[in-house]
Amino acid sequence: MLDFDSGVLAPAAGEFTRRLSDMAGAYADSEAVRSLLAHDDPVMYAGYDASVPPEAGHLTFRTTIVMPGTIGSEYFMTKGHHHIRDSAEFYLGMSGTGLLLMQSRSGDFAQQDLEPRASIYVPPGWAHRTINTGNVPLIFLAVYFGDAGHDYESVADVGFGWRVFRGAAGPELRAEAVDGA
Repeated sequence: MLDFDSGVLAPAAGEFTRRLSDMAGAYADSEAVRSLLAHDDPVMYAGYDASVPPEAGHLTFRTTIVMPGTIGSEYFMTKGHHHIRDSAEFYLGMSGTGLLLMQSRSGDFAQQDLEPRASIYVPPGWAHRTINTGNVPLIFLAVYFGDAGHDYESVADVGFGWRVFRGAAGPELRAEAVDGA
């Protein structure tokens, strides 16, 4: 069963949680990260994995819940990843509002609004990162090949060319920012 309001997938093969300390280097404002980590280590996102073998020929899926909030003025986000075996992925928005950023290995960039009922195709070879731009948890379902694997290191090493910040008129997409943004 899949609960669209909470993101709970039951039964689940496993659950995962990413805290700020797990991805502190992903945020532009390292001083804001240090300041927050001095007294708290908030959950950035969490989720549930389906009971499907992570093998060729299978389609596995997971729900992800990205919490609302900012580090400095940059919205909470997922670490982002490529697939080890370049393959496509499908996203279905379940609750909340946000953006899905995608970047090819050659640097091409795309973004899609992620909201309830939005269906988004991530092409093979494109890294993807999800940003919660709302005030409630952003919840989505991701479906991908069981043997795709997740390569977080390539995104950590290279980063994304764009970031999303809270602006006076709402979310602002900006070119890669430096400390103190």
